[in-house]
Amino acid sequence: MRCMESHGQYCPIAKGAEVIGDRWTLLIVREMLFGVDRFNELERCLPGISRSVLAQRLKHLERAGIIERKSASSGRTVAYALTSAGRDLQPVVQVIGEWGASWAFPEPDPAELDTDLLMRWISRHIAHEHLPAPRRVVRFDFTEPRHRYWLVLEPGDASICVQHPGFDEDLIVTSDAATMYEVYFGRVSVGAAIGADSLALDGTPSEVRAFPRWFKGSGFAPYMRPAARPAT
Repeated sequence: MRCMESHGQYCPIAKGAEVIGDRWTLLIVREMLFGVDRFNELERCLPGISRSVLAQRLKHLERAGIIERKSASSGRTVAYALTSAGRDLQPVVQVIGEWGASWAFPEPDPAELDTDLLMRWISRHIAHEHLPAPRRVVRFDFTEPRHRYWLVLEPGDASICVQHPGFDEDLIVTSDAATMYEVYFGRVSVGAAIGADSLALDGTPSEVRAFPRWFKGSGFAPYMRPAARPAT
């Protein structure tokens, strides 16, 4: 494996860090573990990364044997895929996330609250078996910052729309971004957010009752500690 920079140490930790320890690399792997395999989609899933940096990191991961390119007969790259070495990073990513949730997850900077990213994460963590019907359309209204999304839930699939999808809405979720992040990460329950008037559910009683069952939230929620607040 060719690495971006050497620590000058013949140590497995040092050698591993040379491959995955730079900025953005593990986040690229995180997205690819969820099936994101195209350059433009990776860029959308990694707000703040430039196209040049993304291209550089992908080349680095390819040289390191973490990913490979899948090309059409014309030679044009159509997708990226994790190799066996890349897929073996899944428990590494999981453990880092668990540690981060427990020890390195303070109150968010408002600039970090990205509703596009949050909706992607929500769409990946749906308990489809608890949906009241095969197709559900859920509208998310964020009040701060103001954004609107539709989540179209079908068996084994979740699609995010920024325009009305053409189906009747079954449930409307209204909240600010900060509250929805807290609910997603398990720091605040759905019931507590509703009780605090920071989250509202508008739908039939059965749809409202079903929401906490199919809204799974983050897999790191069990590891969350109370957010550390800056000393005053």
